[in-house]
Amino acid sequence: MSTNKTFDTLTEDLIEILASYLEPLDMVHLGATCKHLQKSINRPEIWEHKAVDDFGDRFTITSILDSAGLDLGDQLKPEPLDWRQYYQERHAAMTKMNSSADDQIAKSEKDYDEAQELLRGFQSTGDVDSLSRAAQLMVGVLDNFPGHAGCYHLLGFTLYVLNELEDALSLLEIGSMVDPNYEPISELTREIQGLLEGYGSTMTDGAPLLDSAKELSAPLKAALTAIFNSFDKDKDGSLKPSELSDFVYKTNGSRPPQAFLTQMGIQFGKDAKGYLTLEGFFNFFLEQTLEDPIETRRDLEKHGWDGDRLVRCDIARNA
Repeated sequence: MSTNKTFDTLTEDLIEILASYLEPLDMVHLGATCKHLQKSINRPEIWEHKAVDDFGDRFTITSILDSAGLDLGDQLKPEPLDWRQYYQERHAAMTKMNSSADDQIAKSEKDYDEAQELLRGFQSTGDVDSLSRAAQLMVGVLDNFPGHAGCYHLLGFTLYVLNELEDALSLLEIGSMVDPNYEPISELTREIQGLLEGYGSTMTDGAPLLDSAKELSAPLKAALTAIFNSFDKDKDGSLKPSELSDFVYKTNGSRPPQAFLTQMGIQFGKDAKGYLTLEGFFNFFLEQTLEDPIETRRDLEKHGWDGDRLVRCDIARNA
């Protein structure tokens, strides 16, 4: 009798802490000791918090990614109606996975490498679909390995290049709790915090065009890469005079003289043929942005990008 009375004095917070150390069957046994514990153990909040502790905060992660406009496909799932059932199903799945851990580790490493390649590819193509695919892969890896800090870093970086800076910090914060010593998360966190505090910012409420080193910010470089590639019709990595002329015409409404096109490559960066390279394109916009950031934002808008948020206008409308 005295034992039951002692259990009756336990607060909900203490019971939740106790439950976090128990296996599901042990929780059932604990709940059988008295009505107070049985009622507490059956609270949805107990199982929800235990699920997050043991299997990661999946639904917060996917909600953040979805709100940023990323297509998660089958990885976007509604929160469970029954957290106890969800926990038991996930526990059973993880137990089963442990019997083939080597295969799951190999698959997760392959998916992680593919996500990195997709993010690198985005830097040259500006294809947002590649970001969505990378996010899908990372969510899948976290389902099996919720302590994989690298996934949180890649997801945070994905939102960073989409200029969803606050959401990027939210994912990085989750990752830092998983592994406080994972330096890439700390580095990206500092970079984003610097941007939010005003480093390189050139318009009130606008996404920063420059980073803390006064170089083009990652979101701006992603936008410029996509624009550059849209005019690089022969996909040789440079803008020949006719392609560069098309770019200038769409930007300013008039075609420049040949001498101007030649000088662009000479001044900002050219290939062996004298054509403007992507790096030269960046150099031109860096110079312009340092002198007149508003003009850079206006140029982006003429090419279908949101000049404030540095995302494509179709994504900005759907966000």
